[in-house]
Amino acid sequence: AALIAGGNINSFGEMPAWVPIACYTAIGLGTMSGGWKIVKTMGTRITKVTPFEGVAAETAGALTLFITEALRIPVSTTHTITGAIMGVGATKRLSAVRWGVTINLIWAWVLTIPISALLAAGIYHIVKLF
Repeated sequence: AALIAGGNINSFGEMPAWVPIACYTAIGLGTMSGGWKIVKTMGTRITKVTPFEGVAAETAGALTLFITEALRIPVSTTHTITGAIMGVGATKRLSAVRWGVTINLIWAWVLTIPISALLAAGIYHIVKLF
């Protein structure tokens, strides 16, 4: 998107090969360095998830993504699967979900957008000096 906004390319069809490679590398390094924490939180800290419950949560998350895509609503895959895991946990009993953990996740989501926006603005102004 930045390459298009900057006028470097006209459409996503002509994206340089280095762009997706850099993205894949960043995602892979992020997963290797801290992804296990996310997997542990999703699979054990929100609620204990059995394989059957995992299938139900993944299916619900996928259906949510299909529906929101059809409606052109941008959503986070992490948010959808987290909601699905909470739903699966709540089917056992409401107390099976560790609501303190989920409240922390929700606060992290709420704060991510404004903090990222402020960081991006600051970095932009620093880079603009050069």
